[in-house]
Amino acid sequence: MWYLCVFYHRLLDYRKPEVESLAQLFGVTSSNSLEWKLPKHHHSDSPFHFVNLPSEQIAQNVANRSILVKGIFELWGEGSSSEELEESIKNYPDERKLPYLTSDSTFKIAVETFGKVISFEEQNKRIQSLSYIPFKGRVSLKNPDHTFWLIETDDYDSNNGLPPIAGRRIFFGREIGAADRKLLPTYQLKSRNFLGPTAMDAEMAFLMANQAQAKAGRLVYDPFVGTGSILVAAAHYGAITMGADIDIRVVRDGRGPDCNVWSNFKQYGLPMPIALLRADNNLPPWRLGLKEVFDAIVCDPPYGVRAGGRKSG
Repeated sequence: MWYLCVFYHRLLDYRKPEVESLAQLFGVTSSNSLEWKLPKHHHSDSPFHFVNLPSEQIAQNVANRSILVKGIFELWGEGSSSEELEESIKNYPDERKLPYLTSDSTFKIAVETFGKVISFEEQNKRIQSLSYIPFKGRVSLKNPDHTFWLIETDDYDSNNGLPPIAGRRIFFGREIGAADRKLLPTYQLKSRNFLGPTAMDAEMAFLMANQAQAKAGRLVYDPFVGTGSILVAAAHYGAITMGADIDIRVVRDGRGPDCNVWSNFKQYGLPMPIALLRADNNLPPWRLGLKEVFDAIVCDPPYGVRAGGRKSG
């Protein structure tokens, strides 16, 4: 089924790969691989994409686990004007709409715009314009059973730094799932117990863990572990972790018994790595002939002035 996938407008090259990795994690195989297509008049950098996924459950799992997906929606209608939108929604099959409009359910309608800002009064006007949809349930703004989104883009060129859109487009749909970005402030670096000069920020670390398909029972290895940012993200998703670093001070000592890589895992109540090795990756510690051991190897190799160089031995 085709869904509307709305991304956060950031880290553009990582958006689709994250969704594709998570889709594989939740059961999409090569035989029913997902497909992408763009809405009418939209640039490839647009945050709006249509994605074909095998089931609503997979769509929900992908959206809820993702870092860069703002929401995945069952699209009830779209158009270049309010009149086109109304016609499109009315033509959407009743058997798909009516189960979410019952009198024993609660709902809310959120209004989102891209490339422009509208006032609270204008948002209310747009919600009131949807009176042709036969909602029978009660409005609940805090904890609704169903959340619907009215999303609007306007025509603009690229002068505002956003991808150009040739014409106005309005989407209306039911939210299937959305990223829980609340975990990013929880894991933000400024509150981290032990930090180094090249510590990976939380958003990128969780994004890498998603693309590595970290989950319970999988073994994830970081050969340049540093202060453990990537492994912390992998451990949050239940993975077994293991790391290595050339600097013995990092893997053994840190800045004391309560300020080291291990204390970062303790800070968040995460399982400790099974091992942190002191190793030079030019001379890997593994015995010859060793076959696949790790489910994923994820790393941020040292580079640049901040990391510098270090001779070992």
